[in-house]
Amino acid sequence: MKRIHMNQQGAVSLFVVIFAALLLTIVTVGFVQLMLRDQRQATMNDLSQSANDAALAGIEDAKRLLVLDESCRNGTAASTVNCAAIASALTPPPGQNETDCDALVKAGLVGQTNNETIVQQSIGDNAAKLDEAYTCVKIGVNTADYTNKIGTNQSILVPIAGVGTFDRVEVSWFSRSDVSASTNSTVVGFPTTGADVSLPRIGSKWQLNYPPLLRTQLIQTGSSFLLSDFDDSQPGNRSNANTLFLYPSATGVPNKDFALDARKAPTGTPQQVLCNNDFLSAEYVCKATIMLPTPIDGNTANRNAFLRLTALYNGAHVSVKLKNGSDDVYFNRVQPQVDSTGRANDLFRRVKARVELQGDFTYPEAAVDMNGDLCKNFTVTDAEDGYSNGGTCTP
Repeated sequence: MKRIHMNQQGAVSLFVVIFAALLLTIVTVGFVQLMLRDQRQATMNDLSQSANDAALAGIEDAKRLLVLDESCRNGTAASTVNCAAIASALTPPPGQNETDCDALVKAGLVGQTNNETIVQQSIGDNAAKLDEAYTCVKIGVNTADYTNKIGTNQSILVPIAGVGTFDRVEVSWFSRSDVSASTNSTVVGFPTTGADVSLPRIGSKWQLNYPPLLRTQLIQTGSSFLLSDFDDSQPGNRSNANTLFLYPSATGVPNKDFALDARKAPTGTPQQVLCNNDFLSAEYVCKATIMLPTPIDGNTANRNAFLRLTALYNGAHVSVKLKNGSDDVYFNRVQPQVDSTGRANDLFRRVKARVELQGDFTYPEAAVDMNGDLCKNFTVTDAEDGYSNGGTCTP
């Protein structure tokens, strides 16, 4: 009986050892799989970031090409710049709006190997070992729209230059990202209902999910102008400066006219624009098509125009399109689009970007910008030293 009992104890010990070994093996294999998965994910993240960086390198080279093209067009390019090759490289194939993938190579800006450009600062910097390159960079100098983002109570200035004649602009604003940036709700609200277009104080009525009140200011000239033209209008809907306040509403209308300028009609009020209350049917909830006046000199063929947009109470993403009647007109070299594809090892990333051109000047938000009180003295005098004796002023 004693020998049988000892044999039973040996079998149990063997079973425990086998079970423990299996358990240890399972745990070890599990940890190894976790380590391999984390390592693979880390490698993918590194390659993805490297491919994105390679695509951005293509964007930056495209910017250099666009700047050189600008210098060729305004006559400031150095004599070593091949302007003919640049112009040819930026010309899209017939029937297309973008260049081929090798526009940078055709312009002589970069070289390529096996239909791709290796990302490196110099041939001898050993960066080629990183196996990063951009494989395709397409450039569209003329675009169907202009897009941007306006901060709260901030402005942007849009050059409105078309490849053909246009007589109106289509302005859209407030996208889903504008709501999600401030709240989790995707419901769009409006500050008032019916005919009420009151302008409340900030924070008292204008909620974060309300589209902003959009101030649209047109500044334009024909082939010639006088400074007095910007403070005047003439019969036949001729004007060089107009302003409309577009008020978001559920009961407004989508078509407007700069002839409704409230400054020149003292009884005028903000213009109610019909907006959607959700994002199901369009990217932007508010859209207004505004008829442009004729420049005072009557020369619409040489119209030089800018549209200043100011988002009041809330910020918003905006889109501007040019139209001639119901037909779309492309912007002419206002905000070219660059489509770049980068590669790191066998992983690819694609980046699209807009490049601002014709924006080489700073447009001020206001003549005076301050946080505190402002004190102003007004003096009417016919003496030269009268302006220095305005008295005290305590704001």
